[in-house]
Amino acid sequence: PAAGGAGRNRRGLLIAGAALVFVLLWSTGHIATKLGDPYIEPLKFLAIRFSLSTLLLIPIVLAVGGAWPRSFFAARHVALAGLLIHAGYLGGVFVAIDLGLSAGALAVITGLQPILTGVVVAAGFGERVTRRQWTGLLLGFAGVSLVVWEKAGVEATPTAAFVAAFLCLLSITIGTIYQKRFCATEDIPATNAIQLGLSAVACGIASLALEDGAVEWAGELVFAIGWQVILLSGLAWSLFYWLLRQGETTRVTSMFYLMAPCTALMGWLLFGETFGPPGAAGLVVAVAGFWLVFRPAQGAS
Repeated sequence: PAAGGAGRNRRGLLIAGAALVFVLLWSTGHIATKLGDPYIEPLKFLAIRFSLSTLLLIPIVLAVGGAWPRSFFAARHVALAGLLIHAGYLGGVFVAIDLGLSAGALAVITGLQPILTGVVVAAGFGERVTRRQWTGLLLGFAGVSLVVWEKAGVEATPTAAFVAAFLCLLSITIGTIYQKRFCATEDIPATNAIQLGLSAVACGIASLALEDGAVEWAGELVFAIGWQVILLSGLAWSLFYWLLRQGETTRVTSMFYLMAPCTALMGWLLFGETFGPPGAAGLVVAVAGFWLVFRPAQGAS
């Protein structure tokens, strides 16, 4: 029993460490997007990022002997989850920032994901969500509402930016549940490579149809693309998929509540983005909600 307890403790520390790395990396995503946004249109940015990420991952998959999906049926699930998680979610993120939504506010809005995930998994997939977790999810919703109210009412952020943000929220929520439900046994690097390749095609087609294709190759843009290709598409997403396999969907996705304060701090340091009293209160409430959802249960609840 003692050995088993030590093993569980080591596993818990490994998961906690991976979660911390994931949070820190993911929190930089909105910042890197904002850094490159003045020099390129959002869908073209994503098409380039996804294309380079695919080229990075395919040799890795081949080198480690990664397993591609064994059937068309399995590949179809991988493709649909990837289009939702990558093209749908990040497309909304990039468009929202391009339309003027601050990186910190966007991070708080996407923090609603655990609430939507909790509702769906409890209603449709039989995954138990405790009363403590529901309390945390509702606190997170209240915190997000405060931030949205401040940005929409006080700073007059365009409505279209919020529409894009909530569409990306819906996409990542559905995609995450679908990924865990139907792609849990697929090889992670191979899955990531397929999903990024298809998302590159989708965003490329959308960019050709909707954008004029102008790019200014400034140093900030090159840095932003490189950062997102290597550390986000290559590492952070693989960590996210691995974490999904280690625990309940609701608990894993509640990590998104930590993105808000991390991204807000980075936005303040790099771009001078600030929150007024309602937004600051919303950040605190959202983090409190995260803690209630994500902390290990102490006995039955």
